Amino acid sequence: MDESQPAGPLSPVRKLMHLAMAVIPAAGWLLSYPLGLALAGMFVLASLVLEAARRWWPQANRLLWRLLPTTFRQWEGRRVLGSTWFAVGMFVALFVFGRDVGGTAILFLTWGDATAELVGRRWGRPGVGKTVVGSLGCLVACLVAGLVGVGLGRLSPWSVLAGAVVATLVERRSPPPDDNVWIPILSGLIMLAGQGLVGV
Repeated sequence: MDESQPAGPLSPVRKLMHLAMAVIPAAGWLLSYPLGLALAGMFVLASLVLEAARRWWPQANRLLWRLLPTTFRQWEGRRVLGSTWFAVGMFVALFVFGRDVGGTAILFLTWGDATAELVGRRWGRPGVGKTVVGSLGCLVACLVAGLVGVGLGRLSPWSVLAGAVVATLVERRSPPPDDNVWIPILSGLIMLAGQGLVGV
């Protein structure tokens, strides 16, 4: 996310929803991987239904903005919602990379991306796009998330470190269509490669 995006006040609801999605990898670790995958799939399905409603019935889009005026960004009224890319990124990461690498990559997204915006808006210079302080906040949050991957997922600390760095770089660059889809996929790829190199 771009902490300088002129979209009005930062919505606590949006950030809380972002952080709360950590429940999906948590379900995979603490209950069962199929349950975590099913929850991610349900999130994708709900997001796609919402996108279809917004395209086919413009009044649904207007109602969404009226009910949740500070939850969505201004540009999302004309494009795919960031939450939809978020759902796709989570599901792909969990499905392709499995419970441990995929779950850790999702934590990079849920904690790192949200922290980058919170820290960047609070301590960064406004109007300069992505800020160094925001990226540092993202890296710290990803490293904390990585501890979960090491502890619960038994991942190599070196592969988690590499994944955290990649997630931070992707958040800073925000490649199209949305960094929500690329953060878990690219960080998951580098962690999977790292696990192969260390023979775990």
